[in-house]
Amino acid sequence: MRRAASFATGAATILALWWIGSIALDSPVFPGPGAVALRTLEIAPRLAAHAGASLARVIVALILSVVLAVPLGLAMGRSRRVDRVIAPTAYLLYPVPKIALLPLVFLVVGIGETARILIVVMVLFFQILVAVRDASRAIPAGYIVAFLSLGGTRRQAVRFVLLPAILPQLLTSIRIGTGTGLAVLFFAETFFTDRGLGAFIVESWMRVSYAEMLSGIVTLGLIGFVLFAAIDTVERRVCRWAHAADAKIADVRTTP
Repeated sequence: MRRAASFATGAATILALWWIGSIALDSPVFPGPGAVALRTLEIAPRLAAHAGASLARVIVALILSVVLAVPLGLAMGRSRRVDRVIAPTAYLLYPVPKIALLPLVFLVVGIGETARILIVVMVLFFQILVAVRDASRAIPAGYIVAFLSLGGTRRQAVRFVLLPAILPQLLTSIRIGTGTGLAVLFFAETFFTDRGLGAFIVESWMRVSYAEMLSGIVTLGLIGFVLFAAIDTVERRVCRWAHAADAKIADVRTTP
């Protein structure tokens, strides 16, 4: 309940600042929240179709990134030999702005859905890879040895020791990467497609329909918020032990 109240307060603050800014600017370029909300209702079916296309691309990219990056990151974190082979390449490619590779991606895989999903995967993959590698490396080897000595197998050690231990860092990397991925997806959707919020926003801008343009921007922001909220929900459910530890530490610090 307290969390919902905090979000409501934040939303109210943003709307108030938006309303004040639209009055102060007094320009059709920056319509107020009321006008944008009204226009959003009028174009809701078309806007929902574009939002669905963008959301589907992000979700597919997230799934692919996790499936590809987590096993490789675990291998790098637990094996010095694997890390020596893969880490130099990852460190050289990670800082490269992935959006700069978009023309190359279009040339190699074409201008269809694969290219837009791939560019988001490229953003998410390296962030997840580095986070998982560092998190798995930080797990003391004694934990694995103790688990194996009690009769567990190495596969069970991955499931019951390594994966739970890296989950907080994994979810944090997904949360951070999602924001960057949405920005990259917006840019990718402005080329060779008429589906997606990026195409919708730019097309509205070109038609000088600023209310629709802002409606698309708000919808893109809401998609990001929904994804963030979903990741937070997953974290609270699967990382209860971490939250319980944080609560105990907070109680100790506040106890006189």
